[in-house]
Amino acid sequence: MMKTTLVSTFILFIFSLFTFLPQAAAVDTSEWNLPEGAKARLGKGSPNEIKYSPDGTKLAVASSIGIWIYDAQTGQELDLYTGHILGVRSVSFSPDGNTIATGSADETIRLWNAHTGQHIRTLTGHTRSVRSVAFSPDGNTIATGSYDETIRLWNARTGQHIRTLTGHTKWVYSVAFSPDGNTIATASWDETIRLWNARTGQHIRTLTGHTKWVYSVAFSPDGNTISQLGVMTRPSGCGTHTLETISEP
Repeated sequence: MMKTTLVSTFILFIFSLFTFLPQAAAVDTSEWNLPEGAKARLGKGSPNEIKYSPDGTKLAVASSIGIWIYDAQTGQELDLYTGHILGVRSVSFSPDGNTIATGSADETIRLWNAHTGQHIRTLTGHTRSVRSVAFSPDGNTIATGSYDETIRLWNARTGQHIRTLTGHTKWVYSVAFSPDGNTIATASWDETIRLWNARTGQHIRTLTGHTKWVYSVAFSPDGNTISQLGVMTRPSGCGTHTLETISEP
């Protein structure tokens, strides 16, 4: 009798658990435990990168399940772009705000209509995960960095491959155009930052000094300084943020 009661109780517990879980999963936790001044918590799945649209009205979040589009003022979910078969690593708006480019672990770059979410085309050629995507300031070129150690340049309107930049000896984590569009900076696992002529693809110089991988790179608004986020060799894995002048003001 006791054994039958224990079995019945266990079955009731399992039933109650599965009845409760969907309700718990549906609870909106976007505003729980927010720090002071924060409006909402964005992103479902594992987020990898977030970008504002040029007009500041939308946010695009690259995540493990797709590209979430949010209203930048309210935090409301507007859309979810799906199509990549693996996680999305990077996202970038075109300067006019009409197109979104995304890079994925599935080795492709996808272009989307930023207003409708419609898939425009898929760019292929990288042989490993695409870690970073960036539009040139004039919107005509897309630069992509990959774990295949290369940077590829593409015609943003046609999707045609223009050229491949080689020289890094390990994964390329980040790509960035200078404000005038003439220079591309790339950051790599090989502990260096490389500068390239954006029009010809010619290597200009290599910046060294980090003692572990360089995770991200960005130009100052005047184009004279590059900011780099690197990782130190200390056991803590602490990040170091450094500035480097690349031309005279």
